[in-house]
Amino acid sequence: MIFLASFFVTQGNLFAASLTNISEGFCEVELVNLTLTTDCDFSGIEVSIHVNKTNFADLILQCNNETCIVDGETPLEYALITNQKLDVSFPFRNREHGGKYINFRTTCQNQTSHADHAFLKPCLSGFTGNAIVVGSNVTLYCENPLYNESTSGIRITYNGNDIAKCFNQTCVKGNGLPNGAYTKVKFNTGMIFLCRMDGAVFNLTDKIIEVTTNQSTSQSSLSSSTSLVTEGNVARYIRTGILMTFAIVIFHIY
Repeated sequence: MIFLASFFVTQGNLFAASLTNISEGFCEVELVNLTLTTDCDFSGIEVSIHVNKTNFADLILQCNNETCIVDGETPLEYALITNQKLDVSFPFRNREHGGKYINFRTTCQNQTSHADHAFLKPCLSGFTGNAIVVGSNVTLYCENPLYNESTSGIRITYNGNDIAKCFNQTCVKGNGLPNGAYTKVKFNTGMIFLCRMDGAVFNLTDKIIEVTTNQSTSQSSLSSSTSLVTEGNVARYIRTGILMTFAIVIFHIY
């Protein structure tokens, strides 16, 4: 269960949510609890879930200052505490909500309006993958058990550009895995590769395995581990050029 622990002021409204879960994301069927407290007596509140944080085309909840009407198929629970406060609760479903925003639009009795939103990011767990460097090439692997429930699929990116992109077992770049994607590209020291799915980001560069050998090497067992960063610090990570490289050198003894 998510506790309402942090508060954000957005365009005059006070928006309460769990800082931990907003930053780390929500896991499948985990309860999302959000509270909207307005700075005015409102005449109406509209709520939508959409990939665009300003889109209210498909409303899941419409409220006046006395009651609410639930629209759509989202199993949504709500509570109008006062005519200045709205509680919303629903189970997180990655296929329906992952990578989208829950949007609130409040209309005050003086006819002014305010917009608020929260990003519905999947929990940062379940990623496996690595980067195998052989000579001047690197093969990048990334999987997640929720891949088949994803709303956007899995992407492997370099410098903000997709070098592998798979969705629903179909790839427009790279190659598919049962729960993700892999691709092979040229490698230079300092390159940073990221795997993305529904707003969660997995740092493949931290999982580099460098193979040096004088003859062909069989890679029958590849290490898989998790190293996650949030969308918010990816840009900072790239700007500062921090690169943590784990090198495993394999020697064959004759």
